[in-house]
Amino acid sequence: MKNQSHNRLNLAAEELATLSPNLIEAHMASFNELMEEGITEIFDEVNPITDYTGESWELRFEDLEWGEDNMDMMTALKLGLSFDRPLYVNTKLINKKTGEIKKQKLFVSDVPMMSHLGTFAINGHERVVVMQIVRAEGVLFFESKQTGAKSPLYAVKLMPLRGRWFDFEVNKHGVMSVKLVDKRPRILLTTLLRALGYSSDSDIRRAIGKIDIKDVDFLENTLKKDITTNTDEALLEIYRKLRPEDSVNIENAKEFLESIFFNKRRFYLGKIGRYQLNTKLGIKKKITSEDYVLHKEDLVHIVRAVIELNTGLKEVDDIDTLANRRIRGVGELIGERIRMGVLRMEKNIRDRMSTYGPEDLVTPSLLVNTKPVIAAINQFFGSSPVSRYMDQENILSELETKRRITAGGPRGLTKERATFSVRDVHSSHYSKLCPVATPEGPSIGIVSHMAIYARINEYGFLEAPYYRILSNVDLNDEKLNQELLIGAVMRADAKDADGKVIVKKGAKLSKADLSKLEKAGVTQFKVDPQVTDDVVYLNADEERRFRIGPASIHSEGEIAFEKNDKVFVRVQGGYRKVPVSELDFVDINPGQIAGLGLSLVPFGFNDDPTRTLMASNMQRQAVPLLKPRSPIVGTGFEEVVAKASGRTIYAEQDGTVLESDAGAVTVQYKDKSKQRFDLVRFHKTNQNTSFSQTLRVVKGQNFKAGEILIDGPSTEMGELALGVNLTAAYMVYEGYNYEDAIIISERLVKDDVLTSVHVKEYVQDIRETKLGNEQITRDIPNVGEFALRNLDEEGIVRVGAAVESQDILVGIIAPKGETELTAEEKLLRAIFGEYARDVRDNSLRMPHGDKGIVIAVQVLDKSKGDKLNPGVLKQVKVWVARTSKISVGDKLTGIHGDKGVISKILPEEEMPYMEDGTPIDIILSPMFVKRMNLGQIREMETAAFAKKLGIKVTVPPFAKLDMEKLTKLAKEQGVDYEPKVTLYDGRTGMPFDQKVLVGPRYYLKLNHLASDKLHARSTGSYTMVTQQPLGGKAQFGGQRFGEMEVWALEAHGAVHNLQEMLTIKSDDVVGRASAYKSIIQGIPFEAPNIPESFKVFISEMRALGMSLELIGKDADDKDDAELVEGVVEDMEENAPVETEAELSGEEEVEIKDSPDESNEATDEEDLEAVEEATEEEEPKTAA
Repeated sequence: MKNQSHNRLNLAAEELATLSPNLIEAHMASFNELMEEGITEIFDEVNPITDYTGESWELRFEDLEWGEDNMDMMTALKLGLSFDRPLYVNTKLINKKTGEIKKQKLFVSDVPMMSHLGTFAINGHERVVVMQIVRAEGVLFFESKQTGAKSPLYAVKLMPLRGRWFDFEVNKHGVMSVKLVDKRPRILLTTLLRALGYSSDSDIRRAIGKIDIKDVDFLENTLKKDITTNTDEALLEIYRKLRPEDSVNIENAKEFLESIFFNKRRFYLGKIGRYQLNTKLGIKKKITSEDYVLHKEDLVHIVRAVIELNTGLKEVDDIDTLANRRIRGVGELIGERIRMGVLRMEKNIRDRMSTYGPEDLVTPSLLVNTKPVIAAINQFFGSSPVSRYMDQENILSELETKRRITAGGPRGLTKERATFSVRDVHSSHYSKLCPVATPEGPSIGIVSHMAIYARINEYGFLEAPYYRILSNVDLNDEKLNQELLIGAVMRADAKDADGKVIVKKGAKLSKADLSKLEKAGVTQFKVDPQVTDDVVYLNADEERRFRIGPASIHSEGEIAFEKNDKVFVRVQGGYRKVPVSELDFVDINPGQIAGLGLSLVPFGFNDDPTRTLMASNMQRQAVPLLKPRSPIVGTGFEEVVAKASGRTIYAEQDGTVLESDAGAVTVQYKDKSKQRFDLVRFHKTNQNTSFSQTLRVVKGQNFKAGEILIDGPSTEMGELALGVNLTAAYMVYEGYNYEDAIIISERLVKDDVLTSVHVKEYVQDIRETKLGNEQITRDIPNVGEFALRNLDEEGIVRVGAAVESQDILVGIIAPKGETELTAEEKLLRAIFGEYARDVRDNSLRMPHGDKGIVIAVQVLDKSKGDKLNPGVLKQVKVWVARTSKISVGDKLTGIHGDKGVISKILPEEEMPYMEDGTPIDIILSPMFVKRMNLGQIREMETAAFAKKLGIKVTVPPFAKLDMEKLTKLAKEQGVDYEPKVTLYDGRTGMPFDQKVLVGPRYYLKLNHLASDKLHARSTGSYTMVTQQPLGGKAQFGGQRFGEMEVWALEAHGAVHNLQEMLTIKSDDVVGRASAYKSIIQGIPFEAPNIPESFKVFISEMRALGMSLELIGKDADDKDDAELVEGVVEDMEENAPVETEAELSGEEEVEIKDSPDESNEATDEEDLEAVEEATEEEEPKTAA
């Protein structure tokens, strides 16, 4: 059991650079910012809180304090509680009349904490907050929708973080204006500037500055239209237009204008808004917290931008570019809800202040009620669209959920309103958002995933990494590390403003040369192009200003082209051919454009994009296997995913294994410190798959730092292993692989190659009732000893017991309502005490169709201090594990979107075999070519070579490959590979006519298992209105038999079958009871009666005033009721049934004419396998 990592041969033509990304950094950083600064800023926003008069009370929130965590993450998940931490605030209440000060520390709320994996535990379930992409606040330049103008008109939209949006526009006459209040006249921009203090025309002209106008002088046109001449007039004019019903004075007008633009509560730009405003309007100023509100100078810049836009000096913004869309992280989303709670709390405090006088004894706790904050946090995690139930199908789906970005949610788009342009791939997504990973349904394009190396900057904009190319140097570039320039060769003379040469062409730059250049004011010069190892992250806006080349133009820091050779580069959102010497940056790795899912697909560039989309999505649906294997042909990102999952344990230092067993391992490091790791075994995930860790070291083994100690779920030796490598053949086999169906060998079943373990949790509350408390007991009335075989003396199932459908997991009895006792009953009660009293059986039983092994039991007891809901005395949880072997109907997929359903499992001896006797594992359809995913053939060919050589290979995504490395190694070792071989029929031993393509393929088992979808019912519950069976497996319902199904039976003339479907198998109440009696007694069926739905139809007709009468049949409801009552009485006497509910009818199962047949469907009966349906059975009364 030696710790050996996979020795993979890299098939990339050049040595590719890679980064080690922290795949959940965005979540962690955003939440840490909330904890450290965000919540404090929210409380500072409402400080101080005064009463409505401002004369009696003042309350201040001072510093915040955090308590200790209530419990750790694993304990919270185990006990069904939340992993959170209490938040306290120190308050100071000042009585303004008396000057008295009271201080108090108050509890605010328990705030859920983020685990080291970026998740939250809420009420015992792991949840994750999905990042949201929204339009960035600031300013947006857009084309105005005004009509009648000779040429397009452009406008500027001012968008704060909180507050009203304003459109600064130009009309067809060249007059600039803005609408400040809905349904009120527009205000001229010159009037607005006057009101802000630019009193005269010359002041306005001076503030705007000189602009190179073309046809129309927008400023002069607006000034001509402006009737005001100074600041006071402008203020009064604005107030008169916008508040015509109020009395006009200067003070009111000034306050009104201040409240529109400069009141922090009503108009708040925020950090991102200020950054965007400064960037777009060319304001070069360091941003401080005072700049998060609007300044009057900003409005001057906006007016100038309107003029420049309409004179062609500025370009219109692309609304879909990532330069205008930002990410709202988990911290901001939670902080927004907390802020809403704090604002509600503030209003409540003000209201309470008004009820107390200065002479009252008031403490902060009397005024502060933090329930709005608690409710806001609970509501966010419980019902917000961005708070999602964690997708835990496997470790990849966990990571992808955390890297998911949605345009929906609060303040976001809806599926109905999202246009094609919003959903489409954009050039600015390059290396920031995965171009293929998105859902296939209505959410296509709305939900995206981050590219593998992408990160989010402090302003929420996505950034991608690039290597800097030293060529055209600008010393003013803040991101330039000037140390890299030392030793660079000058490509041209560097001259100062007077033409004096400071550094000659061909000279190697030194520190002294750089100092000379700075002193002479020479900040821009040229050097011979060279790729540095300086990684620079650029956002979409910065990328437009630079020329960025592909990763293929460099290898190990050297440019593979001459400096005058031309290459295609990205610039200004498009592609252009430029000389290598003009490049500014270069991609780090060709695969950096891909997301996690796409980066795991080898030869993905040979597949149709639709298929790579399916491949990316379906990898997230793969169930963790009992014996996972990493792919023979990988991409190099398998190790990245395994590390980022946080479930694989690596050695921190060199050391030795002291103890190891199936449950834990203890290691000693070289610094003599010891560490114990407990292995996770059969941990139930949100999707009922199981996560188990595997030990990779043995007692006494020495290890090096960074080596694997424990493998996580779906990993093998530190590499992601979602599936297994199978020997596949592309051939037709008796029609069983028609339409992508798959034939597999029975070996995969016998050897547990595709076996997975699924764990379900069953919970039962022991409650207080009006008649008395429920009790856990083994003494259950009317239950035989066989049914109690798995229960311990307390009445709870034993760990290790094998349980099946309807087996008792927890024996529970509840008191029944009692009637007047007879003399005999009183005697029995006196003799046997409480045991003789009537009780109801409320036991927790295994649901219909489920089975497995009990792996754990937990009892929570309120009397022992466990937290339980009101009215609940105890809670019992039972975990049952089920081993799911591969079966017909299960869904498999390769890693190229080549999905299929198993149609046949052939005995190993019947499978086609090769000349050396090796049988094939899986037979695939040779018609795959129509799916346009040829990557699977290249994968098979490469894997076949590698398997024969006994190695594994890496095929980096989108990289230029050198397959000669493989063929050269094969020649050296004398290994030959023929893709098409002669196969022999396992049944006859005869060779097939044609040679067949055979080789290893990597296949995953998806969580679409036939055993989960199989469903059948005999009797069950019915809807009250129509008396038809409920729909769907969850309700133990029937299968819908709709209009088209009726047509199918009509076409075949199956009248008796059709009549049964529409009557005794559906809503003929009398007929189904009678049919049940006939089955029990073994007598022929009686003729069906009128279905209930037909009676509903008659009632509807009567409601419309139409009289309908049935001819030749007495359909009196009273008679029907009497008949049902009689039949039920007979059935109670003769039928071996347990409950009355099961007497109510028969549905969706072939009825066997056997007097011994139970009314419960079992696996041994001849059941009709039906897919889970969500709609109720539809009766047809056309007959």
